[in-house]
Amino acid sequence: MTVERAVAQLSGAVEDLWAAVGELALIVMEDQPSGDGLAVADQLVETVSELQGSVAATRTLLAACTPGTAIAALPEVVAHLHTASDRYWRDLRSHAPVAQLRASSRQRGDAWPFWRRSVEHSTERCAEPFDSVAAAVDAIWQEICQLAVMTPGEWHVPSAPDPYRRIP
Repeated sequence: MTVERAVAQLSGAVEDLWAAVGELALIVMEDQPSGDGLAVADQLVETVSELQGSVAATRTLLAACTPGTAIAALPEVVAHLHTASDRYWRDLRSHAPVAQLRASSRQRGDAWPFWRRSVEHSTERCAEPFDSVAAAVDAIWQEICQLAVMTPGEWHVPSAPDPYRRIP
């Protein structure tokens, strides 16, 4: 595999993630029962919007990549993906937000429990695209490391100044 092919694989995985997050956003924002809302639902809308923004930023960066700029763009791409992944696992899938959503929707009744189940199913469907993105990022780093090993010459890694060096 080449770096370009690995980046193309990442782009495909990010597009699948974008579709899954888009479905989640639609359910969270558009399918909410009408009438008085839930505070936890408002927080969910904000969280999903931020998640969607991180994935959108990743798509934009990847779309702008050329074979010559892909490696330089990777740290920023990966930073957006880590932000999205952290938000997903911490703010959508961890125990506290799930428990809050379940308790609030159960208390409210009516259509809220049905909506909550749709949200949970859609949220769960995002896990596989996140895994695919992580695997694609790993493949890119492996390709870059192989290039580094195969490239003759010395690699210079800039480092911080030596704090123990005496200045004349």
